[in-house]
Amino acid sequence: MQTPSFHIRPASHGYAWIRDAFYLYWKHPLIWISFSSIIVVVGYGTGYLLGPVGAIVFQLITPVLLGGWMLACNQLEHGRPADIRDIFSAFNTHYSGRLVTVGGIYMTGMLIVFWLPGLFGNDPMIHALVQAVHTNTASQTAAPAPLNLPFSPVALLVLLVTLFLFTAILMLYWFAPTLIVLNDMLPIEAMKLSFRTCQSNFPAFLLYGFLMVFMMVIGSIPGLLGLLIVIPVGFLCYYTAWRDLFDDPEVVQATRR
Repeated sequence: MQTPSFHIRPASHGYAWIRDAFYLYWKHPLIWISFSSIIVVVGYGTGYLLGPVGAIVFQLITPVLLGGWMLACNQLEHGRPADIRDIFSAFNTHYSGRLVTVGGIYMTGMLIVFWLPGLFGNDPMIHALVQAVHTNTASQTAAPAPLNLPFSPVALLVLLVTLFLFTAILMLYWFAPTLIVLNDMLPIEAMKLSFRTCQSNFPAFLLYGFLMVFMMVIGSIPGLLGLLIVIPVGFLCYYTAWRDLFDDPEVVQATRR
């Protein structure tokens, strides 16, 4: 298996990924809304039926669902039909084990990231922020408002390290499911390549992130109905970013005509 090469794009491509995701969304809106709804239902369903174990199960299978989404995107762009069942298509491939591995690594990394600040619980600011993150704790104990507490150098350092590690794990994860199902890569190699690609295109990802946060805020205003567009578009950006950074530009243009 040959490791695919990637392109380095200017920051403006962060907007282009969202624009192209909207283009894909409006061609098949019902499919993408259905896919998003299934992921939400699976998330709530596993949590309701299995309790805390359900959250672990959901984290493990999320990359498999995302892999099915990417396969459906690729099918539609190359003129092959797709339907609602395709969100589960990666479960029936040899990629499923690889995708679950990615989910396990991602979950472990996130657990470590959100566990680290707890080591500095003696700092008032860190203690308040940890309580704010863990909503159950915050609801049972009246935590002091973080803005009314002194922002110590320790708190600043811990928050910066946490943000750095959180971003690094996202970079490892971002392209991994897509690279596995569309480039036939192994989990560790896919995550390494995902990290290098995100690192080399960080300005574009930064712009993308700001735009998506803005869209989520705007989309949640009209009774959350806008999220029926924004959430699927966010998932579709995994594909449009991969297509821009890894795929042959001539092939991309041919599939869009």
